[in-house]
Amino acid sequence: MPELAIIVLLFLAGTLVLTLEIFIPSYGVLSVVGVGFLIAAIVKTFAYGGDTAGVVSIIACCIFLPTFAYISVKYWRLTPIGRRIVPANPVLTEADMASLTKLNAFVGKTGTTVSPLRPVGICTFQGQRISCVAEVGTVEAGVGVVALGIKNGNLTVRQRET
Repeated sequence: MPELAIIVLLFLAGTLVLTLEIFIPSYGVLSVVGVGFLIAAIVKTFAYGGDTAGVVSIIACCIFLPTFAYISVKYWRLTPIGRRIVPANPVLTEADMASLTKLNAFVGKTGTTVSPLRPVGICTFQGQRISCVAEVGTVEAGVGVVALGIKNGNLTVRQRET
């Protein structure tokens, strides 16, 4: 087999194995094998084509590998495995927005903890039980709290100073 065909096959094998890494979870084994093929192709290029061809192949790989990594990271979440590991962001509906508006009415109001906030628990505000998050640390049950704001869809509270 001519040397040029071997070099082309090594580059193609490296590219194929790196592409398979996107779809097959191999914990990096396929990446190592793919980069190994590319290194072998570069070494063969230096041996067969000389210094100029070898440097050109190194520059091509230096452009290809970061581009490949960028595309892999960007589109990996769209693959079947990626969709299982990285689910899509939830889309807020009108009902979600209504519950945030309801919570917003309690900002600045005082209430009482029903359960300990470690950091999440239940508080009562104006007779309504609401899931709340302590701003810092824990807050014991039966303690007065002040609603500070909404963070990640939860009412954030701080223990009221006595």
